[in-house]
Amino acid sequence: MKNIIILSIFLSLGLIVEAQTYQDAVQYSRITSLGSARSAGMAGAFGALGGELSTLSTNPGGIGVFRRSEISITPSLNFASTQSDGINAKDNSFQMGNLGVVFAFYSPKFDWKGINFGINYTNLNNFNRKSEQIVWNSSSSWLDALAYSSNNYPSDELNIFTNYLAYQCWLINQDLDESSPNYGYYTPILQQGELVAQTKNIKEDGNQGEYTFSFGTNYKDKLYLGFTIGIQSLWYKMNSDYTEAPGEQSPSGLDYYTFYDYKKMNGVGTNLKFGLIYRPIPELRIGAAIHTPTWYNMNYKMATAMYSSFWTEKDPNTGRDGYAFDIYNDEYSVDFNMRTPWRAILSLATVLNQRAIISVDYEYVDYRNANFSEISDYNSLQEKELNQSIKDYLRATHNVRIGAEFRVNSTFSLRAGYAFWDSPYHNETNQNYNRLQALTAGAGLNFGSFYCDAAFIHKFSENETVFYSDYIYQSDPVKNKYLSNEARITLGIKF
Repeated sequence: MKNIIILSIFLSLGLIVEAQTYQDAVQYSRITSLGSARSAGMAGAFGALGGELSTLSTNPGGIGVFRRSEISITPSLNFASTQSDGINAKDNSFQMGNLGVVFAFYSPKFDWKGINFGINYTNLNNFNRKSEQIVWNSSSSWLDALAYSSNNYPSDELNIFTNYLAYQCWLINQDLDESSPNYGYYTPILQQGELVAQTKNIKEDGNQGEYTFSFGTNYKDKLYLGFTIGIQSLWYKMNSDYTEAPGEQSPSGLDYYTFYDYKKMNGVGTNLKFGLIYRPIPELRIGAAIHTPTWYNMNYKMATAMYSSFWTEKDPNTGRDGYAFDIYNDEYSVDFNMRTPWRAILSLATVLNQRAIISVDYEYVDYRNANFSEISDYNSLQEKELNQSIKDYLRATHNVRIGAEFRVNSTFSLRAGYAFWDSPYHNETNQNYNRLQALTAGAGLNFGSFYCDAAFIHKFSENETVFYSDYIYQSDPVKNKYLSNEARITLGIKF
């Protein structure tokens, strides 16, 4: 019974406290990496070109293009900001974008021109971000939603992560008189017509990376085939605090209360990728790739706490004004399996006079194919409801990457690109919400055995969030704009 209560409240109040939700399926399945600096300068549109280490995670057929062995490293520096109704929060981070080596065994005398082998690490997602969201004058409170969702359960059966904390902090009370208009749970805090200020601060950290082991070959310099075994790892940590404060000298006696939420996710998963590149004529290249789902073993940890402060006249026993309650929960841990969706990529590129390149990648991902299973502490009905929410709220997406390169001379090249990731959610209130876009630019120096590339990536998206939502109570929406400026440098040696 307690598990069912906890799950129902997680689903209704998921934007305050989250267990496994369909948003997790999106967060860890939506790959926004653009690869090395050369690839990033062209918005990652390298699926039909190959000969580039980061393509091992997109189109493994690209490994067959290598004629010389190569090693490269790509550090990245990210400057992220979140604007929430005009309030700006910034967070900077340094991560390894790409690191790998390809061993090429090219034999020009044969139709099958050898076998290439590569090992590479690619940063798929950077989760580092801060946000500060404020609703200055709200006519509803999260306490209203907590009281409503508590129904008429005994206090020792309330959700220990949220409702029970509020009960222990004297923020919701229980009225057992069936004739009372407040029968069940109610909040004595907000009086009729009283407004409350709401603030939520969020700090997120983490990354998602992939280690690839790739094999490829080359037939007559026309057909390039590749196969990749991918091992993905992720870690994600989130700390948030949510505060509500009524006006000065509120009749309820409440000064303010704060709810603290901690969440941590760790996982390791495996996948397979198959790809090819076909060059019917020297000026045209066609690429295709299939990625199996990534099968993750995950661990989720969470903890919550609540603090409430009331003002009163001076206590004659303590000599202090007011009183406060401070309640903590022990860390909760659960293991589960997660399967990300299949994805398919089609690519087309043209190479003109060995000086100009125009390349396009199209990617199809159906997020409805994501799945959670073997969730410890859940029964089969709860897993079924969770996976049904994936099908109810998510949809298939069509993503596009377009890039261009111009070789000014044998040494210097200029690049630019645009990438678009469609929203994985259907029935958006605004068609632009949760769409992610990127504008990129880059340059490169090639000295034969040594090369250096640089790229700048500007990503932007927007959405609308609420602090809480159930069948009756919902907070005022907050509009968020997410901006990310990233600089990448790749240093490589061919041998």
